[in-house]
Formats: sequence, C-alpha cells, structure tokens
Amino acid sequence: MIKINLAGNTRKKAVKVGTKIAPMSLTPLLAIVIAVGSVVGGYWWYMDLTGRSKDLDTKIRDAEAEKARLEAVIKADQVYESRKKILEARVKVIEGLQKNQVSPVLALDQLAEAVERTQFVWLQSLEQRDTILNMNGMGTSLNAIADFYTNLNATGYFKNVDLGPSQESGGNFTFSLRCEFSPPRPAASNAQAEITGGN
Repeated sequence: MIKINLAGNTRKKAVKVGTKIAPMSLTPLLAIVIAVGSVVGGYWWYMDLTGRSKDLDTKIRDAEAEKARLEAVIKADQVYESRKKILEARVKVIEGLQKNQVSPVLALDQLAEAVERTQFVWLQSLEQRDTILNMNGMGTSLNAIADFYTNLNATGYFKNVDLGPSQESGGNFTFSLRCEFSPPRPAASNAQAEITGGN
C-alpha cells in the first residue's frame, strides 16, 4: 500500500551535539582567570613592597641609632679634645715657668766660683731680672777682666755673655757685664721629655 504524506516532511534532522563549544562561552571563564591572576599578582606585589618597606624602615632605624651613637662619640671626642688643649696649654705654661725660673742660690754659686777662679777681680754690684744678670766690677788689669769673662763662659751656666767697655780708674779697671743665666738640663730630664714627647 502506498502512503502519502500530505502534511509534508515533518522530520527535522537531529542536531549533533559535538565537542565544539561556542566562542561566547569562553569569555566569562577567561575574565575570571584574568581577575584571579590580577588579584594574586597584585597581592604578591603588595606583599613584596610591604616587605621592602619594612626592611627599609629597619635600616633607617638602625642608621638613625648609629648616627645618634656616633654623634655622642663625636661630642665626647670634642670634650676630650678641648680638655687636651687646656691641659697642653697648662703644661706649656708650667714648662715655661720652670724654664725661666732662676735659682738665685745656684746663680750666685756659679758666679762666685767664676770670681774665685779669677785673680784680682771683684764685683761691686749685681742686679738680676728673670734670667738676665747685670753686674759691675773692678779688676787690676784688662787680662784679669778677660780671664773672668772666660771663666764665666766655662761654667756652662751663663750664655750670651756681653762684656762692656772697661775704663781705667785709679790704677784699676772698671767693667760692666751682662749675661743670661741658663743652667744645663740634666740628661735624665731630657730623656724623659723625649719619651713623653714621642707619645
């Protein structure tokens, strides 16, 4: 028997569902991956910057502490330097006083020894100002005065001996003499000065 379909072809071809996915369905997934990646990357970057900031803060605190410590050391050094300068000035003053200090007894002993070694010379006046001695005397001859000059130099205690002009007076000769009393320093004190000066 023959069947006729008057309604026409009502069958539709079945749509095959395959493995292909439309491009529109990948966009939200890609957006989520990008968003999550951005959040993770941003968090990692933030944590890295935070760690660096903490390290820099620690280094700044350490540097400020070191600066404060060094400032204290510098101030202490300045105090010590000022004290050192004051003490050096005092030492110089004391050394100057000791150097310029003249022992009248020692000066007169050395002068008396020079007079005793010289025959026919005697002193009439003696004046002392600090280390300078001015004296007037009389001798029986110019040779006796010259011997006194030589003996005064030979003691080693008198420097810059300056003999003034001699004048004849009643058969004798008057003279004036100026010199600087400078006792030699002992060798031990010189060695001590060299040792302390070397430090």
